[in-house]
Amino acid sequence: MFDSWQAAKNFNACVDDAYSIEPDVSGISAVVTQLKYQDCKDSFYQITGAQIPGGENYLTSRQQLAAFLGPVSNFFIWAIVFLFALFLINSATIVVPVETIEIPLERAVVPKKKK
Repeated sequence: MFDSWQAAKNFNACVDDAYSIEPDVSGISAVVTQLKYQDCKDSFYQITGAQIPGGENYLTSRQQLAAFLGPVSNFFIWAIVFLFALFLINSATIVVPVETIEIPLERAVVPKKKK
C-alpha cells in the first residue's frame, strides 16, 4: 500500500528526470531518454500493476487514485477477514434461541373412588 502511494507520487518526477537530459533531444540522448522513461513506466507497473497509456507521459489524478486504491481495498478485505476470525475464536459458546415447549414426563395418576 505504501509502495504504491510512493510510486504514484514519484512517477511524474521520474518522467521529468528522464526528459531533463537536454532541451533538444536527438541521437544517443533520445535513446537514453526513452530508456529512462520506459524504466519509469516499468517500475510503476511492477509496483502498482497499473499501466500508462502509450501516448501519455504523466499520470492523471484518476490514474494515481486507481493505482493506490487496489492495495488499500486488499488491506481492508484482509482486515475484515481477520476481525471475523477473531470474533469466531473469542466466542466460546454459541447461543441459539429455541422455543420453549413444556412436555409432561409422567401422567398424573388419579386415585379411583371406592364404591
